This record gives sequence, structure tokens and C-alpha cells, in this order.
Amino acid sequence: MKDVATRTVVILGRRPSVRWNDVRQGLGKGQELVVLSLGYPVTAAQRQALLRAEEIAAETEAWFDAQLVTSVSDMVAALEPEDEVIVGVRGRMGRSLRGFVPGRTGSG
Repeated sequence: MKDVATRTVVILGRRPSVRWNDVRQGLGKGQELVVLSLGYPVTAAQRQALLRAEEIAAETEAWFDAQLVTSVSDMVAALEPEDEVIVGVRGRMGRSLRGFVPGRTGSG
């Protein structure tokens, strides 16, 4: 198991909206980037965002993990208390998802 103080977790909605420069700035060598792709099947936009996240992890020498979560309860179960969460979802759905991770979220 890796000894990582905090993870950066990016939640991808069906039409993700993520500020990747902000994600990159928060990562460093040995840190962990986790992407939770919400919904099934994965959309083309989610797939593209997953590839971008993988590139950023490689560039910053961060650990990378991606998980498909099919429900909000699965998403919440995948989060850890110290995670820095970036909700890459716009609009009402984004506001709703931020409500499940109070005190630890940023916008995508």
C-alpha cells in the first residue's frame, strides 16, 4: 500500500467539466490522482477526460487510479475522509454531488 497523505479525487459526470491545470497544480511526485467516472456506460467525453487525467498523472509522476461508479452511493463509498475532491460536473447535478462531500470539494 502506498503512503499517501491525501488523494486528489476527480468526479466525472456524463459531460465532464474539469479545469485540468488546477488538477495538475495540486499534484506532485508520489501523490495520488483518483478519477471516479459516474454512470454507465462511460461516455466519449468521460473517456477523453480519463485519458487526460492519466496523462497528467504521468507528467507529474503521481499514482493514478480510475474507477467506474454507477451510483452516488458507490461514489461516496469510494471517497476517503482526507480526500481533496474536485467535482467535474456542471449545474444542478454538480451542486447536488458537492452536497455529498461537504467541506472537501472544489469545482472542476
